[in-house]
Amino acid sequence: MAKSEDPDSKGGACMFLVDLPDPAIQITGVPNTIDSSMPGSHAEITIYNLRVPADQMLGDAGEGFKYAQIRLSPARLSHCMRWLGGCMRAQEIATDYANRRMAFGKTLIDHEGVGFMLAENMIDIKQCELMIDWCAGVLDTGSLGTVESSMTKVAVSEALMRIADKCVQVMGGLGVTDKTIVETMFREVRAFRIYDGPTEVHKWSLAKKLRRDWKAGQ
Repeated sequence: MAKSEDPDSKGGACMFLVDLPDPAIQITGVPNTIDSSMPGSHAEITIYNLRVPADQMLGDAGEGFKYAQIRLSPARLSHCMRWLGGCMRAQEIATDYANRRMAFGKTLIDHEGVGFMLAENMIDIKQCELMIDWCAGVLDTGSLGTVESSMTKVAVSEALMRIADKCVQVMGGLGVTDKTIVETMFREVRAFRIYDGPTEVHKWSLAKKLRRDWKAGQ
């Protein structure tokens, strides 16, 4: 997306498709990251003197930001659904482990310190499901759902981090190994708190809405 030089676009952004490879676009690095959810990892890209023909612009001049917003909420929600599924699987594995593993004369799940963690995960999972369903319902009405998807993304990503962390803790030494997907989910979900907008950015945006709404009500 780039700023338009079209005098009729009112200075808005434009969205373009660029054919690759293009000498003006260079991959300058592929860093190792904590997660492995993105095939090919996250490339560092340098764009220098890129020229894009006008016929490769998507839609109308100055409408690029609007087009980006249209796919933003569904993308956030798809991330929430995907990683929720992963954490539900981690919860199943941790629960199975806690019901089989014996410690101090009884199964782990019978120790309140362990059983309570899995119970808290149950609560967080249900809250995630309800937030996702609520946001999907808003999108089904045709609304952009920007505010709703921000709220959902924050709530779900933070809850999933708690779920994954507790699953690792319940499984102890096994939980930090690659013998189950529990350790993988912990790493993946940690990155999710940053992808599609860090929690702090979403909260900042929601706080600005609160201020706008308050001013409108004065």
